[in-house]
Order: sequence, then C-alpha cells, then structure tokens
Amino acid sequence: MTAGRIVSLDIGVKTIGVAVADPLGILATPLGTVRRGQAIVDDIAALREMLKGHEIARFVVGWPLKADGSESENLPIVKGFEKKLKAAFPGVPVEHENELLSTRAARAAISHAPKGRADKRSGRLDAAAAAVILESYLERVRSRG
Repeated sequence: MTAGRIVSLDIGVKTIGVAVADPLGILATPLGTVRRGQAIVDDIAALREMLKGHEIARFVVGWPLKADGSESENLPIVKGFEKKLKAAFPGVPVEHENELLSTRAARAAISHAPKGRADKRSGRLDAAAAAVILESYLERVRSRG
C-alpha cells in the first residue's frame, strides 16, 4: 500500500491510543498508549519514542464528531495536538477518520479481557480504539480502490 507504516492516534484528554498498520496496510495492531503530560511537546516526545524503529508513512487521527456530524467538545484538543504533530513530523501526511463509537467497538473487541477501569488504566482500551479507527481508515481506502 505505502512505504512505511500507517499510524493511528486516538487523542484524548488524558491519553493517546496508538495503533500501527502492517507494512502492506492490511492489519491494524494496537501499539500502546501515551499518558498525556503537562505539555503537548512532552506527548510528542513520548510518541516519538514509542514509534522509534517504525518508518511512518502517514498518521490517521481519530476525528471526534457527534452522531449528527457536528464537532464534539474534544475537537479543539485534537486540533491542537495535530498542529504540533505536523510540526514534529514534517513531510508525514495526516488524515482524519471519524472516531464515533470507536471506544465502544474496542471494548467489544477486547471483551474477553478485564473490563472497565482496568482496561482504561492499562491503556488497552485506548490502543484498541486507535486500532478500530485505523481499521476503518484502511477499509475506506481499500473500498476506494
């Protein structure tokens, strides 16, 4: 599909879920979670460390929209992070994918594991939500041909 990996981010107030596609752009795998720091620059540094060793082809950022298509209250947070992300990774394209219901789908996908607060604390839920966002993006790209 592309040279390098597609990386998906589920950007929240407290955490950033991270997932990565395989080199062919077929499978999405949860990679981990970045705990948000005091400043976005700290978050970017932690993300860069997590992605060390991965050649990044593009980022797919979960875009927080409401069911009616309007912007959610978290969109300014995501936009602010995206601006810093583009500056930190110049030349790496950034695309958006609607993240509506990604956390619910992620919770269902990891339902065999501990639920609720344990998943949230461990970061598994946020990383799984990033994988759901990436799967949605990959499917949309494949359907376009």
